[in-house]
Amino acid sequence: MWGRVNCLVIAISLSEIHALNKEEQNLLQTMASNNEEKKSVHEELEKLALDDEPDTRLGQGTLSFNEAHGVHSQAGAHIRSWAKVPRVTIGEDSAGTTDVTNGEILTRPALKFEVVSARTVDQNNEKKHVAYTVMVRKDGIQPDPNPAVIERRYSDFLELYESLRHEFPSLMTHLTFPKKVLLGNFAPGVISERSAGFEALLEHIITEEKLRESSCLTSFLQGREQREARQWMVAQRYDQAIPLLENSFRLLNKLYTDRHPVVMLTLCRLVASCNADPTTTSAERFADLALRRYEAVSDADLLQFYVPLLQLCVRLWWSLGRDKRLLEARLEDLKRRGIKVDGCPTLLDALMAMDQT
Repeated sequence: MWGRVNCLVIAISLSEIHALNKEEQNLLQTMASNNEEKKSVHEELEKLALDDEPDTRLGQGTLSFNEAHGVHSQAGAHIRSWAKVPRVTIGEDSAGTTDVTNGEILTRPALKFEVVSARTVDQNNEKKHVAYTVMVRKDGIQPDPNPAVIERRYSDFLELYESLRHEFPSLMTHLTFPKKVLLGNFAPGVISERSAGFEALLEHIITEEKLRESSCLTSFLQGREQREARQWMVAQRYDQAIPLLENSFRLLNKLYTDRHPVVMLTLCRLVASCNADPTTTSAERFADLALRRYEAVSDADLLQFYVPLLQLCVRLWWSLGRDKRLLEARLEDLKRRGIKVDGCPTLLDALMAMDQT
């Protein structure tokens, strides 16, 4: 009798142990699955942070820039040359800043300004000078697939520094700027010292909100390229304007919020130019992005372009065979709310009219 009871107890114990072991295995599998999900979430967050602007790279490169015979764009040609440079994998030591959310550390890409090259410019219509190429990228776990580049000279950096020091003296007190030299501007040592000073200036600016939001920074970063792009748009040379606007959008989108006015205006110009150029296939991609971002826009100056954008997308969707009924319903809803829909200028015309005022 007692032997059978002992056997029964042992059997029950073994059964319980087996159940416990099974529960532990399930728990371990669940934990492993959760860890994989967390890892996947972190990777997706990083990917979204780096790839917020759409990847417009074409089959054999990053930017398309086909200059017609007798047409030359110095800024565009420079962007085109850097678009062909192979991307370097970013090391773990440049992972960026961290933020704590729900008890977990999420890595956020840090914005990086780097002077990657310098060249001597000696042209008939310009005084001999050194032009510095600045690459703007987000450093994170993955390399930034869409870095942006600008080319500026010493006088451009000096103007930015002096403008900010005049407007925000308290925020520029501890920053030193490379001094002018009477001789040796083209010496490697001077160029290296100035490059480091330019990087320090830009890195300091983006850490201060007032400096980052200043109009003189926006003008420094994209004033030249935007002016040239608008000139090409006036001349109806949209193939020349597109790479300038695309590079500008990439740069501004890294520095400012998704719906910042300068970002949205550049995106609208890019959509309008891509739509007007029959040789590009990027219109749909940028138009989709613009529609998504406009859903949360409240800036009155930007909203004037919303109806023209919707109407452009209706025509574009129709030409591509996409369902346009949702866009048409949105236009009807705006019309019922008293917003002018009929007789509006095209997106391109609205932007051109704004640029002329």
